[in-house]
Amino acid sequence: MERPLPDLYADAVGEQRELLWRRLERVWAAANAGDRPALRDLAEEILDQIKRADDLTIGNFEPHIGDILTELDAVYDVGFPASRPDDITDILTTPWPSARRKARLAAYLGVDVRHRLQLDELAERAVAAADVRLLRLLVLSPLGTLRRETVAQVLNALHQSDAVDTLYDAMDDAVVERAFANDPYLGKAIAGPPPLPCADAVRDHVDELTWRLVNASPSTGWDALPKAPAPRGLRFVQVALSWQGDRHVSDHLGVADLTDAERAALLDLLRDLPDEDRRRAFDWRLRAGDADALLPLFGLEGATSLFHLIQAMPSDEVVRQDRAAFLAAIEEAGEDAAGRLLRLVPNELASAVTGSNRAQVLKRVKNNALQGLAAFGMLPLAPDETVLDRYLVLRESAKKGLKLGPNRRHSHAAAVSVALDHLAQVAGFPDASRLEWDCEARIATGTTTEARVGDYSIALRFEGAEPVMTVSRAGKALKSVPSAVRTDPAYKELRESQKLLQDQARRMRTGLLERLVATSAPLVPDELTRLLSLPVGAAMLPGLLWQDEAGAIGLLDQVDTSGPVTAVHPFDLHERRELDDWQAEIARRRLTQPVKQVFRELYYVTPEEREAGDVSHRFAGRTVDGKVAGQLLAGRGWFTHGEYDSYQATRAAGGDLIAALRCDFRGFFGMGEVHVGEIRFLTGGRRAPGRYGAPTGSGGAPIPLVDVPPVAFSEVMRDLDLIVSVAGTEQTPSTPNQFDDPIP
Repeated sequence: MERPLPDLYADAVGEQRELLWRRLERVWAAANAGDRPALRDLAEEILDQIKRADDLTIGNFEPHIGDILTELDAVYDVGFPASRPDDITDILTTPWPSARRKARLAAYLGVDVRHRLQLDELAERAVAAADVRLLRLLVLSPLGTLRRETVAQVLNALHQSDAVDTLYDAMDDAVVERAFANDPYLGKAIAGPPPLPCADAVRDHVDELTWRLVNASPSTGWDALPKAPAPRGLRFVQVALSWQGDRHVSDHLGVADLTDAERAALLDLLRDLPDEDRRRAFDWRLRAGDADALLPLFGLEGATSLFHLIQAMPSDEVVRQDRAAFLAAIEEAGEDAAGRLLRLVPNELASAVTGSNRAQVLKRVKNNALQGLAAFGMLPLAPDETVLDRYLVLRESAKKGLKLGPNRRHSHAAAVSVALDHLAQVAGFPDASRLEWDCEARIATGTTTEARVGDYSIALRFEGAEPVMTVSRAGKALKSVPSAVRTDPAYKELRESQKLLQDQARRMRTGLLERLVATSAPLVPDELTRLLSLPVGAAMLPGLLWQDEAGAIGLLDQVDTSGPVTAVHPFDLHERRELDDWQAEIARRRLTQPVKQVFRELYYVTPEEREAGDVSHRFAGRTVDGKVAGQLLAGRGWFTHGEYDSYQATRAAGGDLIAALRCDFRGFFGMGEVHVGEIRFLTGGRRAPGRYGAPTGSGGAPIPLVDVPPVAFSEVMRDLDLIVSVAGTEQTPSTPNQFDDPIP
């Protein structure tokens, strides 16, 4: 049943229907004359009009032209009859996707005609068979659909055919133009990386198509142009400078690829043009990546080094920058030229090196802006500011970042880490680690731990891993704090000290010790000494088990600390058959370990997982609350991805290994329920560009579970067990743990 037509689009639909009726009359005339070429051209015109009219009316055109489509179907079914239902080339040889022809294609494919008629399998077979006629038809026919990557492979196969048979142009203008008319961004799949062998040949066709379209009358709109790859040649930039139509078109032409000679010619051309045209051209060449060639237009030849440093900075990622390199480039350019360049090419971090944007950076830090945090670390210290002051601001920002969304908290933490590195450069420390230990030591040594208020004594001491404050009178500890003490400034100062030490203890526990145990990471003597110099370190480190260079395992006072010591993972204790003994010893001593170590959950590969090879279904089928699960995953270093990615949650698992979890959900992770799927470990996986080291949702090649380092396997499974246990929305049986499948 035809859906109601909103009044807003009634006039537009009426006008477009009238145009379509006129084209239908021409179709009948061409059919009566037996003019097949005219019928093909008209079919393209009509399909293009329907698409544009449907876009214009937000999908309200095609539902109201059923009567016209029925007549068109009848004409084209007669003009291009399909007589062989078992011959795919006969089915595809039509310029019009009539209902009858669609039904025949659906029958050939063995699918319901109401479903998408996907032709990718046909294309793969045609590529393998080098069937040039079918390959061309798959692109030219209006029937069915092909994925972008498949069309790219089809064009590549046609290009390879041209290399063999030079008498027949298989990949001609018609095929390339139709391919790009169907998908203006097709060039992205062809350009790679790595680029397909046909890339240059396709660009030749696309350049000529683009040139023809921009010189057509009336002028071409943005929708008609291929969007990728960029055109090649100075002629396109010249057209952009004089373009009076859609600005999207001039912006696309302005970034055309140029040779060195063309860049020099463009510089000469722009010298005689108004400043507005120079700025437009400069902006285009910024996007093209060669704007340095135009710096002489603005008297900035001496600022080339600073410009290159700015351009080398990724726009969507916070990464460490070398302050000394920026200072040298600013000095080379001169203060005036550096300022003019930064007005031409604004850059928050480069401006922060000079301190010229301090007010803006401070405001951005308050709003948790990632680039603002990195710039904050790079600001010169103000006259009334100490290194510790800024360190504490960054630590406070890191604390706030824990309350952000699952993925945002990772990017925020990465930005704080970069800011600390920048602050280390400003303060003259060799690295951020040295800055951190120095500031943490200042916090500890500068913290008041004792005070007297009249007859009362107040003391701040560590009990285990926590700073605890006690109030006593005449040597007797009080159970509550008297009001006279609570209102005294000395007590309030100690409370602030307690909060500082509590934050320090939290950072030590969750940021360092948990990582050391989870990864069996070592500490060299210098690092260990620095940690033990802190009250929180002296309170926590002796409660863990360590292994020294000789292989001896024990508490800190039982191993040789003159060399590196490694936080012991319970897997190693289990392998040495010492886990039970150490569990008993820790219990006997009544030690409270700062993080789970000897009583840490262990997970091994089960017989079913060994048989499955590279995939585990241990937690598959569980349903969890997406919001809770996302927060828990984020707290353990996981990144979540979209529902259409290959994997919906990933995290680094050591080396180039990535743990990759599949899930099913609607919308995004955290929007509602999430159905947990299988888990794999990928090696050779990429890190997503511009996403702060986040493993991608695609990853690399899966490896057999038995080849995954046991500690990495156990820690990943521990994460997931926690997720399904805490965030689960249904009762589930217990998961295999350390006692279900011990390693022989």
